[in-house]
Amino acid sequence: MELLIKENKQVLIISYYWPPSGGAGVQRWVKLTKYLSRLGAKCHVLTVNENKSSYTSFDHSLNDDVHPDVSVYKTDSFEPNRIYSNLFGKKSIPSAGFSSDKQSLKQKFIAFIRSNLFIPDPRIGWNRYAYKKAKEIISENNITTLITTSPPHSTQLIGLKLKKNFDIKWISDLRDPWTDIYYYPLLNHSTISHKKNLSLEKKVLDSSDCIITVSKGLKALFRKKTENKNIKIIPNGYDPDDFVNIQSSSVDEYFTIIYTGTMTDQYNPAVFITAINSLNRETRKNLKFTFIGSLSLGLQSQFEELNIHFSYVPTVPHSMINKYQCEADLLLLVIPDTPNNLGILTGKLFEYLGSQNPILNIGPRKGDAAEIIEHCNAGKTYERWEQKKITEYLSNLINNKRQGSKNDSKTKKYSRKVQAQQILEII
Repeated sequence: MELLIKENKQVLIISYYWPPSGGAGVQRWVKLTKYLSRLGAKCHVLTVNENKSSYTSFDHSLNDDVHPDVSVYKTDSFEPNRIYSNLFGKKSIPSAGFSSDKQSLKQKFIAFIRSNLFIPDPRIGWNRYAYKKAKEIISENNITTLITTSPPHSTQLIGLKLKKNFDIKWISDLRDPWTDIYYYPLLNHSTISHKKNLSLEKKVLDSSDCIITVSKGLKALFRKKTENKNIKIIPNGYDPDDFVNIQSSSVDEYFTIIYTGTMTDQYNPAVFITAINSLNRETRKNLKFTFIGSLSLGLQSQFEELNIHFSYVPTVPHSMINKYQCEADLLLLVIPDTPNNLGILTGKLFEYLGSQNPILNIGPRKGDAAEIIEHCNAGKTYERWEQKKITEYLSNLINNKRQGSKNDSKTKKYSRKVQAQQILEII
């Protein structure tokens, strides 16, 4: 039974990433505000002006997902990354896990400045503009609930300041770890900047009226850092609307494996590569692997050396990604090979579920992703030491062109529509 709001509940969501920014981080609240609006909530969204931002990718097709009743406010920003990009070139700026690629002295210097002068991240330059506008929105619209979503985790500091100055319910949504993110050790923090990050992280967790995160693993991680026990899990999800008009038109003679999203060196897909190479020649002739998204140069070279049909497609509009996912014979998921990876739940997993195609997950069997895949009967999970089992699994699928079980009922709990109901209950 749907929970509908009888009164016009006013909610302010502060999110640095918003269309036309591309990437998985945008979609969570674009989709949730879409369904919250359908349920009667009045959503106000505060974000950065895209012309003043340091977005790394753009996807204008996501503008179509912004519900017409959502009020969007955009502000100016001071963006050190834009300055660095103009001075040294876009490729000189480290980006998330790609910081692991070999860096020149210039890049190492930029990374040091980034991590030690702009805490917790370079997008903190947006905060003073966002805070000023947020005060206006709260006062003029009788806002009763504030939601801040990160990364960038500097956005949570806006919520921390607003909570101190307004009688408002503050929900902090942390989609990723803060000081435990897998690439954090690569950012060259000094002892002082690391302690400052830990302090800010704890203040946010302690001061939030409610903390939302995306997995059991992350909930356990955050519970170790705060006495605040009001931590809810709302994972990333899929929008059923995205799959309504997509029908597989694939008549490809090949067995097609698809990966969508980002893959850096920390993902360590070596066992997948070895498993492919272990397939017999006739089986490999029938195999095609397509990668859509952002891929490190080293891994791209390794995939190109595979004796199969490999194609690399740079980032495409989100609507096209869903089409690729629906036309796959098998969807590849790789959990980064890093500490604290049990709770990693990438957005692609849930869109994979929405496509109803089988998933090969390479990562911890006791991880949250593995648990969801098993619960939904959506594929198989193998550890990195189980190369022979992966090879056997691939061989059986390729030679039999066999689809996995498609169980729609078990995936519905991960739809954005259901999750909006959960958000509404928290509000």
